[in-house]
Amino acid sequence: MKQAEGRGAEARAAAMKQSEMESGAVTGFSSAIAAYGFSFNPAMFAAMAVTNALWMFIVIGFYATSLAVCWWFYARKGAEAPS
Repeated sequence: MKQAEGRGAEARAAAMKQSEMESGAVTGFSSAIAAYGFSFNPAMFAAMAVTNALWMFIVIGFYATSLAVCWWFYARKGAEAPS
């Protein structure tokens, strides 16, 4: 978006349209991963030892924390370094 600022309103509008398309793709992909997780967790307890399943939940927790940090610093309104 910063590159489009110096090129006029038409370039800015094209950049906004491109960003909207890309954000839709990211939202769809993230939703698919989240939906898969709700069926994956019970199956994980059935297929693995409890200790291994709990380690997997820790890893998933790490990813959720990473997502929250990325949202806080980059995606929310008024973020420090918006993207």
